[in-house]
Amino acid sequence: MNKNKWVIGKTVIYLISVILSLSIIACSGDNNNDENASTGTPVEITNPRFMNLNDYIELNAYTIFLNKEIIRTPFEGFIVKIYKNIGDEVIPGDVLFSVKTKESAAVDSLKINIGNKVFSGIIQIRAKTKGVLTELDYHTGDFISGGEQLAIVSNPSSMRIKLNVPFEDAQKINKGDICDIMLPGGGKLNGRIEKSVPSVDPSSQTQTFLIKLSGDKELPENLNVLVRIPVKLFKNATVIPKSAVLTNVTEDTFWVMKLINDTTAIRVDIRKGIETDSLVQIISPTLSKSDRIISSGAYGLPDTSKIEIVK
Repeated sequence: MNKNKWVIGKTVIYLISVILSLSIIACSGDNNNDENASTGTPVEITNPRFMNLNDYIELNAYTIFLNKEIIRTPFEGFIVKIYKNIGDEVIPGDVLFSVKTKESAAVDSLKINIGNKVFSGIIQIRAKTKGVLTELDYHTGDFISGGEQLAIVSNPSSMRIKLNVPFEDAQKINKGDICDIMLPGGGKLNGRIEKSVPSVDPSSQTQTFLIKLSGDKELPENLNVLVRIPVKLFKNATVIPKSAVLTNVTEDTFWVMKLINDTTAIRVDIRKGIETDSLVQIISPTLSKSDRIISSGAYGLPDTSKIEIVK
């Protein structure tokens, strides 16, 4: 009887061991299935494009008025009246100031009688050109010395953009070149190189170019703008999105992740050319239209990576 119990107990233990082993194998199989079913890093892909690409020079510039009249007084005296305010339009012959001479003011203050001769001692100063009063340097009652600047009348139609170009780049720019004028806030205008000044600034070694805007658009003086001038055309250049280009911390090495099949991407070192706001020219290696490059999701991937293409 004891022997039978021993046999039954042994049989039960054996069965339990078999069941546990099968469970472990089943779990292991599930894990393997999960590993086999797991996917790589989700990425988006793009193909190289071929297009004509311009290389640009981009420089800061500012607006100026070429035609200005500086209003001066030829004698000493006191400003009696000012007839215009800043921003007012002016035409030739408009009275801008009434100025009482210093001598006349002295006679008035001393109450000297100079006979029956009538002389108020007040001189009117008039504009000689058409424009807008853009600067006013004195107020009513102020004393002014002879030859001092009282105001400036500017002609808005003479507005130009003054561009100072490093001499090594000045040779690339020609009269008549079309350029883009990038305004603060994101606006853009077209312009044309009108002329260059045949001298170089001794300290900055820059040459001045004047740009005329296309159309009738007028800008205020002293507005800072960005000028973009095309200087070289690359025909049929190979380009990819900027987001596809990866780099190291020092930004002296660049690469892309290129697919070799539907699930694997490898690192390919590249040499960049010119860049636009969204595209990068690839000088080497040679890429084809059928090549698949990761455009999103490649950051941090090792040189050979398992990937999943996001449709």
